[in-house]
Amino acid sequence: MSVQDAKVPGPKQHAGRKAVRPQSSDAGASASDARRDRIAHLAAPLFLKKGYDNVSIDDVIAVAGGSKATIYVWFGGKQGLFEAVVRQKCDDVTLAIDIDAGGTLEEQLTKIGHSFVAMVLTPPILEFHRLMVSIGRTFPEAGRLFFRSGPVSAYAIVAQWIERHQKDGRLIEEDPYRLAVLFLDMLIGEHQLGWLTSMPRAAQRAKVDETVRVAVRVFLGGCVKP
Repeated sequence: MSVQDAKVPGPKQHAGRKAVRPQSSDAGASASDARRDRIAHLAAPLFLKKGYDNVSIDDVIAVAGGSKATIYVWFGGKQGLFEAVVRQKCDDVTLAIDIDAGGTLEEQLTKIGHSFVAMVLTPPILEFHRLMVSIGRTFPEAGRLFFRSGPVSAYAIVAQWIERHQKDGRLIEEDPYRLAVLFLDMLIGEHQLGWLTSMPRAAQRAKVDETVRVAVRVFLGGCVKP
């Protein structure tokens, strides 16, 4: 899979959202988007706590306000609302990845590693990951959406950084997406599984820092052009 195939926004779009004052003609649409985002944000803890099947539209209205008509107009129902939550949670991770840091290759890659792991190992994202694994069989559409919006997008963002340094002749000419998969997977395996299997000591800060340090050295040791 190439970087282009993944169709994710470019690096600057993932360095952080900038607040833009909408033009008057866009004000209504922007307000509606903000309200939809707010409902999805408030619904997320319900899904994380109770699971998809045990959350009703009435539960969402109780915490977010509005009406059933609002939910159905904006999301098409509970499934559409949950899909909006999936996208929102995945964006929380991908937008946190910092591929625009300056410095040496080692410094840049270390910043990428820490920014990625710091978000992936937060309790809400870990609980979200656990939920997606648990409902993958019964709700495959949501599982596929999570994989595209989460892991695939994260891999593609880091692949952009790799491709940039391949073009300037600093990294070897291998598939940048595949290299990104290998790097990010080195970072989270032990620590994420530790949390998901109720072994949080596996994700202690010192251990995570050591993993990032070693993963960066291993990656650059195999990928920097001699």
